[in-house]
Amino acid sequence: MNDLKKDNGNKVNFRTIVVGAKGSKDAIKEAKLDSHGIICRDVNGKIVTTVNGHNYKKEKVVAAMNKLLHK
Repeated sequence: MNDLKKDNGNKVNFRTIVVGAKGSKDAIKEAKLDSHGIICRDVNGKIVTTVNGHNYKKEKVVAAMNKLLHK
């Protein structure tokens, strides 16, 4: 998904957090994810949308990003 970060990095702060890293367990619980996924937050930290799972296609990532950007 590096091309998404390259093309949209000025609008969206992409971060990868390893499950097990400090705070990851709480973030997963708050987002009501099973164990892995994407959590999209607005500038105030409020969850806008999530994508549950570990493997997802580019389309799901783009759809989540577009919700965050209100497209």
